[in-house]
Amino acid sequence: MKPGILILALTQLAILGAGAPPRRPPPQAQVRRAPYAAKGDGVADDTAAIQRAIDAVAGTGGTVEIPDGTYLINATAREGKSGLLLGSRMTLRLAPRAVLKAMPSASPGYAIVAVDKATDVTIQGGRIQGDRDTHQGLAGEWGMGLSITASARVRVQGLTVSDCWGDGFYVARACSDLSFDQVVADRNRRQGMSIVGGQDIQVRSSTFRNTQGTPPECGIDVEPNAGETVTRLLIADCTITGNRGGGIAGGPPARYSNSAFFNNSQIVHNLIAGNRGFGIGISACDGNLIKDNTIQATDGYGIHLRTNATGMTVRGNTVTGSTRDGIYLESCPGTVVEGNTVRGNKGRPIRQDRGCGATVGAN
Repeated sequence: MKPGILILALTQLAILGAGAPPRRPPPQAQVRRAPYAAKGDGVADDTAAIQRAIDAVAGTGGTVEIPDGTYLINATAREGKSGLLLGSRMTLRLAPRAVLKAMPSASPGYAIVAVDKATDVTIQGGRIQGDRDTHQGLAGEWGMGLSITASARVRVQGLTVSDCWGDGFYVARACSDLSFDQVVADRNRRQGMSIVGGQDIQVRSSTFRNTQGTPPECGIDVEPNAGETVTRLLIADCTITGNRGGGIAGGPPARYSNSAFFNNSQIVHNLIAGNRGFGIGISACDGNLIKDNTIQATDGYGIHLRTNATGMTVRGNTVTGSTRDGIYLESCPGTVVEGNTVRGNKGRPIRQDRGCGATVGAN
């Protein structure tokens, strides 16, 4: 190209670029400022104010900021099912001492914060607190702190959920690509976390403790319902302690064993201590890995595989201080158990039922 033509072309591009509107940064909505005017004083109902901020930001890639304070949320405000409903392409960021607290109700079920049919959502920091100590009814077990359903690419970081009438965290209906990093579930009534359906879910460096109130009372319960599957789940580097029903439970109820599935997942490098019933209890699943976990002081079995937990690999775990068997293999065809350290348990180190179908190597 001749120099004169090149200069002309560059000049035209510069003129076109100068005429383009500047890119606007994603919006930021601070809920205490106008036009939202949430109070955060632990007295006012802030549900509508915060929802207005969420609706203004959803779909833009922007952020809703929740400053320190206690924000009362009517957890049944939306058709009796949820309090705050997040949208796609947004971040909800809570300050370190920000609390979204459920107002007392008699509802058997609710979600303080819900993500439903949404994508590209981030939730960071702060605390969600349920109403288990002020609940006005006796029925139900479905009062959730954070409920994620039929959604994809959701990131939850540094969030604590406590004192819920049901579960701290609830995941269901074919979610995909979720991550929970450095979250805490404390003193929830039914489960610390329930994973009912989904794929490619990661739970890392998190704590699930003190679950008690109504069964199953587990730290994490992977329990798909009929027609649902949980696959490629990773639970890694977590601390799971003091749960009345068990540490990590996996597998569908027996009545759904031919229509619900928990497959190709990993439970690795977790500390599971001081739980009742079992440290890790797995049933009716296939191809899962239990590796390099430390399981201590279980009031029950350390690891319990039952009801056709097929094709499992149990390797490199340390199981000590259980009041029953360290590892109990009840029904697990094609499972390999090797390289584990099992000592100081009141029952047998490793117990196999006749016909359990497992291969037990050197442990």
